[in-house]
This record gives sequence, C-alpha cells and structure tokens, in this order.
Amino acid sequence: MRIGNLQLHQPLFLAPLSGISNYPLRKLVIRHGCDLVFTEMVSADGLIRKRDRLIRIEKDEHPIIVQLFGSNPDILANASEIAEGLGADGIDINMGCPVDKVVKTGAGSDLMRFPEKVERILLKVREKVKGILTIKIRSGWDYEHINAEEISKIAEQCGVDWIIIHPRTKIQKFRGKADWKIIKELKQKLKIPVIGNGDVKNSDLINKMFDETGCDGVMIGRGALGNPWIFDRHRKGTPALIERQEVMRYHFSLILDYEGKDKALKDIKRHMFWYTKGLPNSTSFREKISHINDVDKLFEEMNSYFNYLENYERCQLVR
Repeated sequence: MRIGNLQLHQPLFLAPLSGISNYPLRKLVIRHGCDLVFTEMVSADGLIRKRDRLIRIEKDEHPIIVQLFGSNPDILANASEIAEGLGADGIDINMGCPVDKVVKTGAGSDLMRFPEKVERILLKVREKVKGILTIKIRSGWDYEHINAEEISKIAEQCGVDWIIIHPRTKIQKFRGKADWKIIKELKQKLKIPVIGNGDVKNSDLINKMFDETGCDGVMIGRGALGNPWIFDRHRKGTPALIERQEVMRYHFSLILDYEGKDKALKDIKRHMFWYTKGLPNSTSFREKISHINDVDKLFEEMNSYFNYLENYERCQLVR
C-alpha cells in the first residue's frame, strides 16, 4: 500500500499515545509487524523553544510521523519544519485530543469548532511540510455538532495526504462506543485515504473495521498496550507464557537502555500492569509491584509471578 511517498506492507499504525508511545514501544511494535509509528503528541510551541529535547528519532524506527498540537498557524508551520529537520517522515496535526488542558489552549478537538482556522493552519503547514501531512480528528464536539466530513473535506482541499478519524465526540472522550459508521461515510466521500481508529482491541476487530468501513488503514492505540502481538494479523490465539515473558524482558531492556535505571521504574511498572491484565491472580501481582521502588526487585517479582503461572498451567492440564 502506498500513501503519499510511503510504501507500506500492511496498513496498521501505532497511535500517538501521550507519555507512552516512546522509542521502546515504537521499536517493539515495529518488530511485531507495525508498519508506521507516531510519536507522542508534541507541543508545537515547545518544539520551537526546545527542539531536539522534545523529539528523539532513531534510525531503526522509520517511517515515523511526529504528531504536533497547537492552535497558531505560524507556530505549527514552523514546528513542522523543525520536526522534519529532526528526521520525521511526516507530520500529523492533532485535532482530536479531548483532554481539557489541551482544549483550553484552543488546540486538539477545539480546532474542529472553527473550520476557517483549520483551513488557515493546514495551508500554512502544507507550505512547509515536504513529506506526508495528516490530521487526526474526532467525529465532532458533541452529538449536536458532528462535522468530521466538513473538516475532512477542508483538509483534502488543503493538500492533506490522509485523514485519521476516531469516531467519538470530544464530550465522549473515551466513553461509550466509537461510531464506525462515520469512518465508512468519510471513506465514501473523500478521495484521499481514511484511517480508522477507536475500539480496536484485537486482530478480529482489526479485520472487522476493514470489512465494515472500507477504511485504508487501522490505527491502534490502547489495544496495543501489553499486546504488541495485535499487529500480527495472522496470529491465532494468545501468546504462550514463555513468549509473553520474553517479549516483556525485551521491551523492558529497551526501556532501561533508553531511559536509564533511575527513570525506567515507573514506565516498566505500568507496562507490567498491561502485560499481565487478565492473567490468573494478576490483581494480586499488580498490587505487589505497585509498592516496589527498585528495578531489580521488580524483575524478581515478575519472575516469581511467571513461575506461579507455569505451575498454574500445569495444574490445569492435569485436570
């Protein structure tokens, strides 16, 4: 599949996840079949002031798109140019974040209330961006103001290469159900590719989104947490315990190398929560590690827990 100047083997993308989709997670999901990764959401104003202190792109994670948020057309345009200079293969303008502290600045999903401003931003940014330009939107502000089609058509006219749509409103945030019918409607009405996002938690739902909406690609966010296998559409069933433990160790070694031992504890701990969710006695395990403040002790507890799981599995087979 080709989108703009990017040649993709399978159109599955890692969503920009604030405070989460850093290099270790990006490298891990690429290893499991993710074809395109997005950085965490980056402040356009902050990027201009701090430059490479906010973005760190490694050679082995291309193609990669930097997602920017902001509300000033000139600042977003200048930040886009800086991001490309730091190695980004494309720029995504966030027009869907529902978090109040972002919305209060006029950024994120607040932009969808002002189509004229969206047009000014995209025309300015398109002038600067040499590679891919995308936007990530919601269905609208609330149920009375569903305007994803209007914003998408403006984006198409301004030279945006593709649209990513999370079909919930700003007011919904992450509650309720994503309305995939909006993805299907956009796909039918736009000439540029449409990427679907929202409520994709396993491979079956990836295939279902493709089938029901006709979208050109699927972006996976929370469904990838503790589950990098989701990007392998041909996998059947859940990973064996030994594979799960090996992937966790690999992921955590990446975090340690990237962040250093002093900073890695919090990040490793929350990924442990996600990797073990739904496993036998996982509630007790997560309670134990929540009180641990040493990386080595954390790994000791993880090994102990997986020894328990192996014994538990053997007991189930005997029965």
